[in-house]
Amino acid sequence: MKNILFLVSVLVLAACTHGGGSHSDGIIKNSVVGANGEILIVENDDVKNDTSGVYLREMLTDDYLGLATPEPIFDLQTVPHPYFSSQMQKFRNIVMVYVCDSVSTDTIHYYDNVWADPQAVVRVFAKSKQNLLPLLERHHIKIVSYFTKRERERLMAFNRKTQHIPLSQEVGKKWGIDLVIPNTFDRCKPENPNAMSWVQINTDASTTGLFVYAFPYVGEGTFSKEYLLNKRDSLLLKNVGGPAGSYMRTEIRFGLDEILYKSGTYQGVDVVEMRGLWRMEGYAMGGPFLMRAYHDVARNRVVVLDGYVYYPSREKKRNMLRQLEAVMYSLKLGQKE
Repeated sequence: MKNILFLVSVLVLAACTHGGGSHSDGIIKNSVVGANGEILIVENDDVKNDTSGVYLREMLTDDYLGLATPEPIFDLQTVPHPYFSSQMQKFRNIVMVYVCDSVSTDTIHYYDNVWADPQAVVRVFAKSKQNLLPLLERHHIKIVSYFTKRERERLMAFNRKTQHIPLSQEVGKKWGIDLVIPNTFDRCKPENPNAMSWVQINTDASTTGLFVYAFPYVGEGTFSKEYLLNKRDSLLLKNVGGPAGSYMRTEIRFGLDEILYKSGTYQGVDVVEMRGLWRMEGYAMGGPFLMRAYHDVARNRVVVLDGYVYYPSREKKRNMLRQLEAVMYSLKLGQKE
């Protein structure tokens, strides 16, 4: 184990260069490489072909929630330890699996910015392949959550650098919030601008949109799935029209159970998150949506960030939803005057 840790520490020191990149504690590190949502797994073939190796890949490629067509949470590449080069050390997300008799305690460590910045590295140490599987099972949620959070933080940092300041200020002032809207978004006009704000990214092939609205908090039932969806569909009916008299609505033809619902807190604020599908009533359009509803206690209201994706020519929509998620996580509720 000491030998392994010594070699790892040597690699960490050797990988820090004085070329271009970010600066931290006096050490200049390379910028990360790899596309959004990619993870490099460093493991030898005996582990890769073992049940534990299969489990690792399956947990990292589980379905991304809320999509009509399955997409993996992450895209994977795998390389054996002897081929883990200095160029590969700059990969944005890395899982390194060590299976060795000298390991005294099966353990997993999480590191930020080991060889590059902003980087996420997970090191897994197991005494045997038999020990590796239960170790991964225990840390399944934590590993996936760690990489998910780091991907979101990268996007949030990029959004701050490319913020559409006038649009962010306009939306923020209107709803009493702070929200980082990147400059790829433009203003879009709903039927009743007082009812919601609407921003979106339009390309020839796709649309990524975000609605911002609020309504009074009337008790615990305000955060129920049914109440939130009724509010959503009522606003969409009146404000988001489409071709031939169509309008946007939540897709619930297969039942409310198809809408994924999760409650929790974020920065001390009660939050409900829902994922599902939307469609245009009366027109052949649809796609995934992501909603986050925040309890603004100071103003006794609910602030809703409601995003959607339309990308009919391609199946891959995961990263577009991740971008919406990054915008939503930038929300800060303003102080009541």
